[in-house]
Amino acid sequence: MKIALELQPCCGNRSGIGIYTYELARRMRDGDGLEFYGNLFNFMGRRDNARALAGIGMPLKTCRLMPYGVYRRIWGLVPIPYEALFPGGADLSVFFNYVVPPRLRGRVMTTVHDLTYLRYPETMDPKNLRHLRAGMERSVARSDAILTVSEFSKREIVELLGVPAQRVKVVPNAASLPARSERSGVPAPGFGVQKPYILYVGTIEPRKNLVRLLQAFAMLKKEQGIPHSLVLAGDRGWNDEAVFTAAASVPNVVFTGYVSQTEKCALYQNADVLAFPSLYEGFGIPPLEAMQLGCPVVCADAASLPEVTGGAAELVDPLDPAAIAQGLWNVLSDPAHAADLARRGRVRAAAYTWDASAQRFAGICKEVLGLP
Repeated sequence: MKIALELQPCCGNRSGIGIYTYELARRMRDGDGLEFYGNLFNFMGRRDNARALAGIGMPLKTCRLMPYGVYRRIWGLVPIPYEALFPGGADLSVFFNYVVPPRLRGRVMTTVHDLTYLRYPETMDPKNLRHLRAGMERSVARSDAILTVSEFSKREIVELLGVPAQRVKVVPNAASLPARSERSGVPAPGFGVQKPYILYVGTIEPRKNLVRLLQAFAMLKKEQGIPHSLVLAGDRGWNDEAVFTAAASVPNVVFTGYVSQTEKCALYQNADVLAFPSLYEGFGIPPLEAMQLGCPVVCADAASLPEVTGGAAELVDPLDPAAIAQGLWNVLSDPAHAADLARRGRVRAAAYTWDASAQRFAGICKEVLGLP
């Protein structure tokens, strides 16, 4: 039976959803009654996606008639069936970014990573918020199963969307970084990063709670006299002006912009601690990446993060800058505690693997299709 995977999230600078899509797609192999292929929008073939899709061996169907963003804006107005853009049809179509196009035949699965749009709508990009509000109810109703990335998110979907628990399937993330960096002796060059430093990895956006992290860092500078810089590694997102305004009054703050996998690996391995005080995460890949590479983690005692870190991180109240500062100081001031977190973190990170998640995903595909 034919399974179509929407591979659009793989393209561009990959973050959480893109990493999830890519890591599962590149492990899919035909067999046991399943045949996989990928769907991709590439208007007039203008984008070279070879690097973004490297390692994904399944055949591709490419729509060159329009960009994906255009189709997404018009699909509720213009009756263009998805199958008309990707002829041949599929027995099961899988979407990894929440909303399902209308007028789909066959069985459908979508992936709901978190419910930020219901819990913290004020932290979202307005266009994306409107897109989710307009499409989520229809997408969930149309889907034969809902994928999500943690037991926390499953509970959220059941509670807030009213989906029966048996329709929600958990396929977790994992860490994707190599075991060691090619440049493990120094922080990623070219960003003005020097040791010692506290590291944050992720998009610069309101949900990540970076203004309070900056306030906590300023407290540590003033009260403890720490020599550290604060390195904020990640793409600019939306509504991030408050972060840059707050950073302007705090010394030793470095914004790197988007970092590659190799650069991220070097940054983790040379940081004294990862600070991740996010208000709401469906999973939270950066803490797992840091733990995999032996970097102790201080993260929010909120949403999925306690589940994912599994007792191997220092948990703090994300709404209290003083609590964030204390959590960081507990690690920075106590080498034995930091080493213990690093040790436990490696063990915890090893419990999540993409191979296991891919096997689980393929099994769910079979289940939805009614295959033994």
